[in-house]
Amino acid sequence: MPTRKTTTRKRSGAPKRTYLSRDRRRQALLDVASGIVESEGWAALTMSALAERGGTSRQLVYQHFPSLEKLLADTAWHIFHGTMQQTQASIAAHPSALTEAAKASESFTLDLPPGRGDALWQLVAGTASATPELEKIRRSLRQVIVGLWAPLVRKQLGLNPADARAYAWMAVMAFWGMRQLIRDGEITRTRGIRLFNEFLDRIAAR
Repeated sequence: MPTRKTTTRKRSGAPKRTYLSRDRRRQALLDVASGIVESEGWAALTMSALAERGGTSRQLVYQHFPSLEKLLADTAWHIFHGTMQQTQASIAAHPSALTEAAKASESFTLDLPPGRGDALWQLVAGTASATPELEKIRRSLRQVIVGLWAPLVRKQLGLNPADARAYAWMAVMAFWGMRQLIRDGEITRTRGIRLFNEFLDRIAAR
């Protein structure tokens, strides 16, 4: 009885490269970019650093982020996104009570991983890096944050729009100043929260 000849194909020992859709690849690169910033600061984020840490080519990085400015901006929003959502939820839950809305958003921000909190603080305070790209991002970020808080500040304090925006930003800076005092061990978290809430109560009672 004739035997049937079979052929066997040699399997390559090299692992297959995981295919990611364009959107998933972009998100993966943003995760890597955020990790660079959170561990080494904004100045460490470059196209070359992202390609190296992401295990890909500079060409692919440029396909997703055509310029360093775009990479920095998208990374900033990637890092800020969770905080923005929580802030929106806190304000929505307390639409007429500034102090209560602020209290609701405090824990989330204070519980951010230290590197992420530091990255946001550097953007908010304008100490991230002296580059036109990051300065533009800082101003855009400020507009978003003020846009979230100013309507509630105006409603609670009866201010005109311009003054409400100024008050909102000054209160945000006070919060981040409190966070830095806690971060540096100058005050305890409990004391910092108490002092900041008293500060807001005094503003609301004006």
